[in-house]
Amino acid sequence: MKWTEPRPVLAVLLLSGLTLACLLPFLGKAIHIDDPLFVWTARHLQSHPLDFYGFTVDWGLAPARMAEQMQNPPLAAYYMAVVGAIFGWSEMALHFGFLFPALAFILGTFFVARRFCAHPLAAALASLAAPVFLLSATSLMCDTMMMAQWVWAVYLWREGLERKCAARLAAAGMLIATCSLTKYFGACLIPLLLVYSWLRERRAGSWMLYLCLPIVALAGYQWLTYRLYGQGLFTSAAVYATN
Repeated sequence: MKWTEPRPVLAVLLLSGLTLACLLPFLGKAIHIDDPLFVWTARHLQSHPLDFYGFTVDWGLAPARMAEQMQNPPLAAYYMAVVGAIFGWSEMALHFGFLFPALAFILGTFFVARRFCAHPLAAALASLAAPVFLLSATSLMCDTMMMAQWVWAVYLWREGLERKCAARLAAAGMLIATCSLTKYFGACLIPLLLVYSWLRERRAGSWMLYLCLPIVALAGYQWLTYRLYGQGLFTSAAVYATN
């Protein structure tokens, strides 16, 4: 029997329900692995919103500066600080707040897949069933939040190129910037979309300007962290990863 894709509205409702069904049982999951680094940063942001890593943690053999221990940018912690201020700081409250990035990732995968394959629902369901997604989505770290912004940036960028829509391209550029400031791997979208767009358009165009937005954001972050902590944290994380 030939598979017939449901209407987008029905697919969105189905995916939302299944995502919640998979993740709601883990709302009470204990804080573990690197979750404490994000929770401590979020709690610190309540009293020092402009000095995100300006405190000391005991995360190794001896107390050290958070700016040296944390190898991720702070946007996920800012999000958690908002969640904590609204819902409280229990495991259940924090995991509830992180349901929204997980939902955004699954739905974003569906809408991106609609542009590239005949079975977008199956693509989204495969993402939902992936063990690495379920592991990341039940943590309080930045991976799922980064991927949610990643897929929506891809979707908006492609829409912007097709429709010649500056607003969509600008929104995509801003999402790439926030994606990169959630987890540094988000910066990989810059060369990936540059190559994709060049092969598609076969010429330079105004679309290239919107890829400058995340570059400017990362350069500003590098400068700010150098001023705050004596080292640019973007390049420091790159050195840490290569070592």
